[in-house]
Amino acid sequence: MKYAVVDLGSNSIRMSIYDQTNDNLNCILSQKELIGIIAYEKHGILAENGIIRILETLKSFLNTSKIIGSDLFFCFATASLRNIKNTEEVIKRVKSETGVEINLISGQDEARLDFLGAYGCLNFNDGLIIDMGGGSTEIIRFENGAILNLISLPFGSLYLYEKYVNEITPDKKEINLIKSFVAKQLVDIEWLPNSCNNVCLIGGTARAIARLHQELFSRQKENLQGYTFDTKDIKLLINAVDPSENGGIKLMIRVSPERLHTIIPGLIAFSKILKLSGCKTITISKNGVREGYLEEHVLNK
Repeated sequence: MKYAVVDLGSNSIRMSIYDQTNDNLNCILSQKELIGIIAYEKHGILAENGIIRILETLKSFLNTSKIIGSDLFFCFATASLRNIKNTEEVIKRVKSETGVEINLISGQDEARLDFLGAYGCLNFNDGLIIDMGGGSTEIIRFENGAILNLISLPFGSLYLYEKYVNEITPDKKEINLIKSFVAKQLVDIEWLPNSCNNVCLIGGTARAIARLHQELFSRQKENLQGYTFDTKDIKLLINAVDPSENGGIKLMIRVSPERLHTIIPGLIAFSKILKLSGCKTITISKNGVREGYLEEHVLNK
C-alpha cells in the first residue's frame, strides 16, 4: 500500500508518500511548495489568490501521487486554516474543485501528533519536543515515553516575520519586538521553566537551523535525522546570520535561501523557548506531524 499525506501549513504545503510493505513503512517521496499562506490573509480572511495557490498545489500533488501509484490520499490543515475566518469556505472550495477532503486539526491535536511522529526516533525518554511552523508553535513535555504537558502557541516563524519585519531581515528594533512578544507568550506556561536537559526540534525552521549549524561547524556530511548539537550554539548561529555583519545574508542564502526571511525570527523564538527550558542539547527530527497523522488516522484504521 502507498499513502500520500499532505500537511497544509501556514508557510508551506508538504506531501510525503509512504510505501508500506508488511510491517515496514518507508517514505519514498517528499515534495513541498513554499507559498506562505499567511501573506494572503487580510483582516483574517484568506484572499482569493491564496485559495488559488492552495488549489493549484493540491492538484499538482494529486497528479504526482497518481503517477507514483498511491492507493490513498490524505490532507490535513493546521494553523494555516485554523486562524482564518473563512475556513469553511476554503475547505468546501477544495473539496469541490479537487475532490480532496481537508481534515482541520486543532493545536492540541497537532502537538499530540508531533509527539506520536517524533518520539520513536529519539534516543532520550524525557524532554521537550518543539514544532515551530509558519503560524503556530507546539511544545510537548514528555517523560518515560508519555506526554505530561502540551500547548499550541499562536505564532510561528512566518507569523513573526509578517507581524514585525518590514524588510527582508529584521533590524535591531524589530528583533527586540519579536523577543518581547515571544516572552509574553511563554510567561504563563508554568511547566516550561527548567523542564529538561534534552529538546527535539521539528519543522522546516528547525531543519534550516540544523543546516546552518552544519555549515558553521563543518558537519555537512552528517544526516539531519538525529542531528545533535549544544544549546549554547544557538547564540553563535544568531550572531552568524546577523544581517548587519559581513556575510550574514550571504550565509543564509547559501544554506537556506527559501527561508531567508523567516530564519532569524525563528531563531529568536527558539532561543527564548530553549533558554527558558534550561535544556543542554538539541536534536533534530525530520519526523513529526505527518508521520503522527499517518500513524493515528491511517495505519490505526
